[in-house]
Amino acid sequence: MNPTVSRHLPPIFDLGGGVSLRAAEPDDAEAVYSVVDANREHLAVWLPWVDGSREPRDTRAFLERDAVQPSLGVTAATYLIREGDAIAGVIGLHDIDAVNRSFLIGYWLAKSSEGRGLITRSCQRLLATAFEECHMERAVIRCAVGNARSAAVPKRLGFTLEGIERHGQVLHGGFVDLERYSLLRTDP
Repeated sequence: MNPTVSRHLPPIFDLGGGVSLRAAEPDDAEAVYSVVDANREHLAVWLPWVDGSREPRDTRAFLERDAVQPSLGVTAATYLIREGDAIAGVIGLHDIDAVNRSFLIGYWLAKSSEGRGLITRSCQRLLATAFEECHMERAVIRCAVGNARSAAVPKRLGFTLEGIERHGQVLHGGFVDLERYSLLRTDP
């Protein structure tokens, strides 16, 4: 990861009320996979990577990629969303572009953790850190057209709908369009 960005992303964020974000590590693979597997049907509706996650080593490969990416020039920061000691989901900053000071935010939650504002709170904290501490300029959230729960997050956070990426993602053997939302550091 770009040293400027990584220096300002702490390994743990306390969100209060027993909720925290903790930097994911390859050794978390078994626990993360367990949550994915228990929520497979729920997550696979909108997330194309779920079908390819068939065992803990698939999850480990994803978590290891985050550690390897700096040498490839692509950066990411993945966090576990934790309620107490339990993993409720995952959120991450992806495609961090230090030159253009932009990044994508991706997230998912276990079905039992939905509807309590965990993603919104997690995004707020990561956005504040990225904009204020890392001096990033632009955040993007993409979600499939029709994924109302996911699209509610950027709307709630004041993102602007930039448009639709036609056939932006392969899902279940076909293409889906993606809504693309952005937020600038200077947006109200």
